[in-house]
Amino acid sequence: MHNFLIWLLKSREEPCEIAFLNFFHLMYLAIIVGVTIWLAYYLKAHKEKEAPTLRVLAYALVIVYIADFFIQPFIASDFTMNIDKLPFHVCTVLCPLVAFTEFNKRFEKIQEPVTILAIAAPLMYIVYPGSALGEISAFCYKVIQTFVYHGLLFAWGVINLASGKFVPSIKNWYKTLIEILLIAVWATFGNFAYNTAYAGGDGNHHYDWFFLTGSSFSLSPYIMPFLTIAAVFGTTMCVYGLYYAYIHIASKREAKKAINNSAN
Repeated sequence: MHNFLIWLLKSREEPCEIAFLNFFHLMYLAIIVGVTIWLAYYLKAHKEKEAPTLRVLAYALVIVYIADFFIQPFIASDFTMNIDKLPFHVCTVLCPLVAFTEFNKRFEKIQEPVTILAIAAPLMYIVYPGSALGEISAFCYKVIQTFVYHGLLFAWGVINLASGKFVPSIKNWYKTLIEILLIAVWATFGNFAYNTAYAGGDGNHHYDWFFLTGSSFSLSPYIMPFLTIAAVFGTTMCVYGLYYAYIHIASKREAKKAINNSAN
């Protein structure tokens, strides 16, 4: 049974290798963005289905994330877990944050920064899915799981933003920055704890959650945290910009429609 699961889920090199901006990468990108936009417009016309859809997306996000911890060991020949999926990256930390925001009213105050980051962070990943690139099949478990997870996170963020549950304001930029900084502190703790407490500080175990140590990109550990935080924060500002652009275009369209109706 174990050998069958390894054969079924392992990262194959053939026949469909996924690489940056090749057909299969663009296919995943188009599916995620396309389905999300379609669903947002569909729910705009069927408001009664909006809240149930958001709950389903939040449940699915949690299920996909937790199930991965049980499936990972079956892929590895030594039954080891891929620690990359522990909640220290931005996107993995967002899983519990989305659940808290969606299912607990006490977290409504952080709904805007969580939603904005839930759009920005997975968007950065699906545009450049570094951990899913390389000589592996576009349809192996690792690739499908990561794209499904980030797609669910992105869809929840976009639909939650479009739902009108809150009115985004660029004036709240500091809340998003605080959220990113807190996640960076949490990831720093994870990186430090893995090498010291877990690995005994022998220097043979190292991890780069949230890409803060510089090892993933061969950059200085004194520079990389600032670059990472700036990149994520900059993307959240782009999300605000796209939102305001959409509101501007939609308002002009509505005004034009009102003029045409009055003329008729």
